[in-house]
Amino acid sequence: MKVISSHEFKHILKDIHKNSESRKFCFILGAGASYNSGIPTGSELARQWFSEIEQRMLKSELKKWMNENKIDSKNLGAAYGNIYRKRFENDKTSGYESLVQVMKKAKPTFGHIVLAQVLSTIPGHCVLTTNFDSLVESAVYQFTNKTPLVCGHESLSGYARPSNIHPLIIKVHRDLLLNPKSTPEEIHQLASGWYEPLDTIFGTHIPIVIGYGGNDGSLMSYFENMKKPSNFFWCGRTENSTSPHVKELITKLDGRFVKIKGFDELMYELLPVFDEIKPLGEELNDITKNRVSIATKKLEELSAFEDEQLANSTENDIEKELSALEYDNMAEKEPDFEKRKEIYLEALQHYPKTGWLWNAFTYFLHFVKKDYQNLEKYYLKAIDMDSKDAYNHANYAIFLQYIKKDYSRAQRYYLQALDLDSDDANINGNYANYLKDVKKEYSESEKYFRESLRLEPERPNHNGNYAQLLLMTGKKDEATEYLEKAFRFNGDRKMALLIELWFYRYAHYPEYLLEAEQKIEELLEESVRSVGWDFSQNIKAAIKENHPNQKKLKEFAKQITTAK
Repeated sequence: MKVISSHEFKHILKDIHKNSESRKFCFILGAGASYNSGIPTGSELARQWFSEIEQRMLKSELKKWMNENKIDSKNLGAAYGNIYRKRFENDKTSGYESLVQVMKKAKPTFGHIVLAQVLSTIPGHCVLTTNFDSLVESAVYQFTNKTPLVCGHESLSGYARPSNIHPLIIKVHRDLLLNPKSTPEEIHQLASGWYEPLDTIFGTHIPIVIGYGGNDGSLMSYFENMKKPSNFFWCGRTENSTSPHVKELITKLDGRFVKIKGFDELMYELLPVFDEIKPLGEELNDITKNRVSIATKKLEELSAFEDEQLANSTENDIEKELSALEYDNMAEKEPDFEKRKEIYLEALQHYPKTGWLWNAFTYFLHFVKKDYQNLEKYYLKAIDMDSKDAYNHANYAIFLQYIKKDYSRAQRYYLQALDLDSDDANINGNYANYLKDVKKEYSESEKYFRESLRLEPERPNHNGNYAQLLLMTGKKDEATEYLEKAFRFNGDRKMALLIELWFYRYAHYPEYLLEAEQKIEELLEESVRSVGWDFSQNIKAAIKENHPNQKKLKEFAKQITTAK
């Protein structure tokens, strides 16, 4: 079996993508590609179910069942189907319901977002998966302007043709909502309807396998009997953890085993291959703005039509009743912050139990108007009206941390926010800042920073804040990578983060001393500040590193963090 690095793989794909119009890629995803979304792998589920079977069976019965089904306790993933069938043999509906629970909170990760961009931006590529989840199509719906064609049942196999308009997603074990296949009989053999479309696809598409263990008989059998494609790539963490079965397949097809760190990391590394993809932040902003613009325009048209109808009415006592949505739209368009506040207060008199309206109001007061009078009262009202909103808990925690300096309550609300939505990058990053700046628990802070960046690797402020933590704790080599990312993802936006980043260069990188000094002075001249930000630990570390101008270092820190 020939083994290559992900770096070499990137360049191979780049050659194919740039030089061959006829050859496309079929990304074949297994459970490993969904792991960072919170969905256990098939092997993990098999171990969990096996443990539950052990609790329910007599040892003699368990041993007999394992012998009859050739179940190896050291490789339970290979017996996923048999274990699933045994675990839920007395109530098959419970098996389906357990899968629903496992996937209920799953969200697309960075890898799915990049893959969605590839599928929607570059015609012809497709996805084939043994997974039941909806992560790929959810990413297409949420993060692109395309509508995917999802063939989640063999009865739809006749429609499984790559399209220049609709990204194609094939689910050979069916979609979660369409009676998915899990038992040995169901996953042992590929449904007959799939053979012809897959033969057609792999006549032009290069298989790229990611996160698939090859433990089902159906797809593996197809690969073993397929006509040899022009190339074949199987991605995994180590060749030692790859089964002999898979190694034989790769050798037979003259393919390559690609060593990767994970699905998200691989898709990040492949970004240079597909230079048609715009910066993800820019792409998502464009899509969101367009969708909001369409909805807002229609709302305004309908509102204007109603105004006209009322103006022409003979009933003089008719008064237009504004909806909560119309009040919010009116407030968003009001440039005078005091008048905007009055609009929100009037709206809340009419709709005092509308949680999202309270959330919009508190966000405006806190982060836009910076009006802290009575804000705590409003936050508590908002939380009371919408106790399940994670963002409002997190924003209140920020208020308690930075404005009220009530650190114990701030931590309580951060943890409540994480309990409501542990997969939100912003909440993880803000709690990491709290642990860094308030608790000085740097190892815990690093854990939450890493989680935030796993969820959203391109968020500039979290890359910058994590770089600060690493610089504070003497991990300069590692910090440099995240500092560079923060600069790249932030671009030319002259905001608080940018002046923070130049301060880190001034404090810790002698080669940037003169340039950083000039940049900081320019930004200060343009009134860019990061009021209240804590550089104290960076100053200590810089002094320990014998910074050449410690007086200037302290002056910059004071100027940056103090309102002009």
